[in-house]
Amino acid sequence: MISNTVYFVSTILHLYTAASIAAGRKNETAHLVFIDQPEDKEYPLFPIVSHWPSSPFESVRLFPGRFKGLINKLQKRKILFNDLEVLVSELRPENIFVGNDRRIEFQFSMHVTEKLGLYTKGHYMDEGTFTYVGRKASSSFSDAIIDNWLKKLSYGLWWKNPLTVGESAWISEIHVAFPNLIDERLNQKTISQLDHTQFISPEVLQLSELILNFYNVAASRLSSLDALFTLPHESLFTQNPEYRTILIESINDMKEKGLTVAAKYHPRNSEPDILMLAEAGVDLLPAGVSFEAILPLLPSTAHVIGDLSSTLLIARWLRPELPVTSICSGEGNPDFIKLFHKLNIEVNHV
Repeated sequence: MISNTVYFVSTILHLYTAASIAAGRKNETAHLVFIDQPEDKEYPLFPIVSHWPSSPFESVRLFPGRFKGLINKLQKRKILFNDLEVLVSELRPENIFVGNDRRIEFQFSMHVTEKLGLYTKGHYMDEGTFTYVGRKASSSFSDAIIDNWLKKLSYGLWWKNPLTVGESAWISEIHVAFPNLIDERLNQKTISQLDHTQFISPEVLQLSELILNFYNVAASRLSSLDALFTLPHESLFTQNPEYRTILIESINDMKEKGLTVAAKYHPRNSEPDILMLAEAGVDLLPAGVSFEAILPLLPSTAHVIGDLSSTLLIARWLRPELPVTSICSGEGNPDFIKLFHKLNIEVNHV
């Protein structure tokens, strides 16, 4: 009998990770559940994944998790819990995966499996940064004591506060990109290494093309790139003019060498082309398209350049063969810098 496995995802990184894991677990029926989305906004990934021909998921559901107004939030959260209980009772999953075990959808569902007498295994999918540098707020007095007991009083004693993301007692196994570099508090779990080759499988490439098509970007625009600049929020350019100058000089130097360069601005910028890169002959990719969707379609020699951020960690994780460089504004986060050095990501300070 084929068992059911549920994947709770709230970000596109979680989606790609869940898809890569589900594709490798052939003896299970995978069910995808989008969570933590605003109730009053359409979520474009939902219809895209629902109509993904090569999807490893038997079903795709969407449970909104961000609600406006206290009364509305309390009412909608009650509905959410009821829907989750129906889902778990229907599927009786042997495994539940999540990218953040602080999510109430995951913890409540694990609680329901206990009530049903199931022996469901909780899995943590690599979230990125917190997996390696830890989430310090989780161990603070505010989170570990005040927030912990407020949640227990609000939801029930089933709520468990993890000391860092992935550490909670609900989690038995963690699936991570770099097992030797994880936060030491995760070493108590069963550790499985993610297979990065799954991120360039035909199925995942198809997903990336579907997402790019939504933004009217042809995959051929990426296939011949020599370099991709993934740019930070525009505030960093105004706060540090030298950083802006170094970026533009780096891009102009590549263009003078005849290299094909693309850039993607931060999606929350107010100016669409604050560095006037289009005038320099740079191919501007839509700011809204996710970096994770772009990565699988880059050629194996494309150079990825960005700030000192989780974006470059994702690049090293999903496409370890790509050269990756960080142009760091100021001293930077020492935990990030230490991690980047261990991952052979070049860090250039400005």
